[in-house]
Order: sequence, then structure tokens, then C-alpha cells
Amino acid sequence: MKRTPLYETHHTLGAAFTKNDEDWELVGHFTDPHQEHCAVRQGVGVIDLSHRGRLHLTGNDRAAYLHRIISNDVEGLAVGAGNYATILTNRGKIIADLKVYAFEDSIGIDTNAETTSILYQELDKYLIADDVTIEVIMERTGVVGVHGPNAPELLRDAYGFDVEQLPEHHSVAHEIDGRRIICICANETGEVGYNLYTESESMEWLWDTTLMKGRTFSAQPVGLTALNSLRIEAGIPRYGAELDDSILPLEAELEQAINFEKGCYIGQEIVARMKYRGHPNRLLRGFEITSDTPPQKGDRLFDGDKDVGWLTSVIVSPTFGKTIGMGYVRIAFTDEGSQVEVETADGRVNATVRLLPFYQRDA
Repeated sequence: MKRTPLYETHHTLGAAFTKNDEDWELVGHFTDPHQEHCAVRQGVGVIDLSHRGRLHLTGNDRAAYLHRIISNDVEGLAVGAGNYATILTNRGKIIADLKVYAFEDSIGIDTNAETTSILYQELDKYLIADDVTIEVIMERTGVVGVHGPNAPELLRDAYGFDVEQLPEHHSVAHEIDGRRIICICANETGEVGYNLYTESESMEWLWDTTLMKGRTFSAQPVGLTALNSLRIEAGIPRYGAELDDSILPLEAELEQAINFEKGCYIGQEIVARMKYRGHPNRLLRGFEITSDTPPQKGDRLFDGDKDVGWLTSVIVSPTFGKTIGMGYVRIAFTDEGSQVEVETADGRVNATVRLLPFYQRDA
């Protein structure tokens, strides 16, 4: 069983734990998941994200090497900048999605727990004569997410970070009492948010300090159940739900993960052909579902007798008080307001297609 450096701290707080497919024992919730969800929407939530995959690339060829493998630009990233990308099969299907961060003497990669091993294997497979070293650094580092409208004020008060103008995926670093903290702007919930990276031995201090300083800003510890409902409302696809090795990036509308000017990378020809010469046959969409009991992941979508898609994630939305979900639907049914039916174990229910995201905070 895998546990984050904060397992005992969470246990002391009375957390309810859950296990994921990668054998991690993680916090499902601390109190009521609905309350934790609302805490992020209205104030600030503090989330242990240490189970997420973290890779570290060093060596003089690191940028050129990674640039020719993944779908977004790497060589053009200045120190402190970053972006969102995918690594694809030669048929253009998604092996993993990842966030890339350029530091002064290294490149950091953040990915889902589910894709950590396969991402490492894929990167290592293409490492031949390059001056690059790839490390999985999960055992010696941890991550605390600070998300919600009060997050910038909390980080300024607690650590002196001035992050209100920090673009997404960009980073700043401070050293506090001998502890180095890297703060990266990250949209995990549809709210302004930041992930704090530090060494494992500093994680308890970072968690406790953030919550203690956060009392002024209505900070609350938040588990993964609320994080999931927040990301569905925000229309953020997740590997293992909306993304897998059967999906093309443009089907998931991940154009922000693609640099169409950079030239060759693995799977590039398929992506470019779909972009400039064709179109996807299906697209990721939101669905408003007329059922108090959420359908299941994988339930099929129908237009009469015609199977037109499937659901990937479904919740009862704490923000909207209705059942919503994400899924893939044939191109003829992707317009806002299109009507389909969901085939559930108890029969069919109606669903209305919605453009994503469901929730977006006004600027």
C-alpha cells in the first residue's frame, strides 16, 4: 500500500481514506465532500496531491530531447514557464497527459498517478545517446494544492508569494527557513489555484503552516471526492476517465496541449491530418442529465436506436444541484442543447448536451 508523506497527519484529522487503482491509500474526504467542494468555490481548499506522478529531467539535451517526443513546445520555454502536453502513440492516441515546467537546471513533469510508470517507460524508450537523466522523484517530494478565490492572499500572507499575475503552468520559488518551495499556477478546479512542491521532510510543516495561516481566509482541508466534483464542473478531462489510449487529443478538444508549428513529434502526422484535412468523428462534451441518481461511467448514449456515445464521469453537482457529466458523443450531437438518452441499469433517462465548462468563475 502506497501512502503520501502526510498520511499520519490526515489520519489525525479524521480523514476517510479510499484506495485507487495504483494501490494508493488517499483521502476521500475530511468532513462532508459537499462542504469541501463549496469551501474551494467560496474560500480556499488545501489538498494533498503527493500521489501525482513527478518526473525530473536533467542534462544538457533535456529540452531538445523532450521537445521531439511530446506534443507541445519545450525548447521555447523560458525558465519559470511551462505548458500542458500529451505523449502519443504513433497513431496519435493519448498515452499520457502531462504538465511540463522549465526550471533553471532541470525540467519537471507532473502527470497522473495512473500514467507515471508508462510515461517513464515511454521517455526512457527514446533515450539513446542524449545527455539526459530521467528520475521519478515521488518518494523524495510532495505536493500541496491551494485552490480557491482566497488562494493568492493566503500564499502572500503565509509565504510571501506574489502570484496574482502568474500565468497558468508558470512557477516561482522561495526558500523559507531552509525549505525550498516551488509554487506553480495550476487550474485543477475552475478556481484560481496553485500547487506547492517541496521535499518530503518539509511536507508536514507545509501542510500545517498553510492550514494555520489559512484560518483567516476560510481555508479547509479537502479530499479527492470534492476535487473530482470540482474538476467535472470545470470541464477538466482526467486520464482514466476522459483520456486513455483510445482517444485522440482533438477528440478531447486538447488543442492547448498541441503546438502545431513545432514540427515532428510522435503521432504528429495523425494530429495534423485531423486538424487541417478532416475533423474528429466524436467530441468531449458535458451533459445535463434528468436523473437524481447519477448514471455510471461507461453508460451509453443513444438517439433512438442509434448508439452515439458514452459517459466518462458523472456527479450530482454541488454548485448547480443537478446531475451533470462528461462524455464523448458523435459530431452530429455536439451542439449546445442537443438531446440524447442515457442507457442506465434502470432504463433510459434524458440528457442535454452542454458545452464545457459547466462552471467558470467570472474574471
